[in-house]
Amino acid sequence: MPRVLLISSVLLITVLVSGDSFRSEARAESAESSSQASDEPTQQLRIATLAPRQSELGRAFQQLRKELKEVTDGQVNLKMYAGGVAGDEMTVVRKMRVGQLDGALLTSTGLGALVPQVLVLQAPGLITSYPALDDVREKLGPDLVALFDKAGYELISWGDSGQVRIFSKHKIQHPNDLRNVRPWVWRGSPTMKAFIEAAGANGVTMGLPEVFSALQTGMVDTVIASSIGVLAFQWHTKLVTMTKPGGGIVVGAYVIKKDRLAALPKAAQDHIRQSAKDHAQEFREGGRRIDKEASDALADRLKAVNIWRNKDAWEAVQRDARNSLAGRLYSKSLMTRVQEIVGKNY
Repeated sequence: MPRVLLISSVLLITVLVSGDSFRSEARAESAESSSQASDEPTQQLRIATLAPRQSELGRAFQQLRKELKEVTDGQVNLKMYAGGVAGDEMTVVRKMRVGQLDGALLTSTGLGALVPQVLVLQAPGLITSYPALDDVREKLGPDLVALFDKAGYELISWGDSGQVRIFSKHKIQHPNDLRNVRPWVWRGSPTMKAFIEAAGANGVTMGLPEVFSALQTGMVDTVIASSIGVLAFQWHTKLVTMTKPGGGIVVGAYVIKKDRLAALPKAAQDHIRQSAKDHAQEFREGGRRIDKEASDALADRLKAVNIWRNKDAWEAVQRDARNSLAGRLYSKSLMTRVQEIVGKNY
């Protein structure tokens, strides 16, 4: 794909960068609601995502909406709150809990608020490659799905949003360098907070929508995220360096409240599950491909810093961070199981 087309396709994911993103999505939702007013379906399935309506993911859910209407003779409507109009992930979780939303596509931050144990997949330095993640999810997937079930949610499908890197206005080569910068800590992300603290740094806690303006003002000058996010949110325009190689994986999943899913006609339930199953590999591979392309695009704009010259120091910080979370977010035994799976094969 030509680079200009690549950047354009990735930027379709852009949300939360400006008020225009919110307003356009809000107008689309308002128009959709008005068009349905004369022929309201029996049931609404309300799903939220940070991805905008015109992203690949947004278009897939528009197609699912049409299919659900067909298989239920118009009795079920999938109402998509795209582009972050329902709020950031912690707000979306709160709305699901109080019944204002029925489901969401979440990253580990939102998933961890529902089931803290799932954050073992995001434990710093524990899973650092896609094959390792696939292996762990294959072996522990049923256990994690059971935990979501116990919490009142059905995990419909997994997804990935790229490998984690450190992006900064400064050269970050050693963990000690984080002590001299102002790294962003996503509010509600205990794994990010633990990593920053293990490095002895002072993070600046804020929600994702605030990061762009914080980079503009200098309130923060460093972010830990995937290339997809950094390019899509246009944070790269305020940054200078990026680390290599990529580290852990930004894990995501599609979840729906069990009681709301059970209330839908069986045809709708079956179609939602089957559609997710049919497209799971496609979206998983697509997310990984886009992250690789985004990383290549950013490598043309930012200066790459090889952090593995200080590999032992980084691994020590990661180990301290994940150990500090064991017994609080996930059990030590669960962490050990993941270590055994990864240690034997990767």
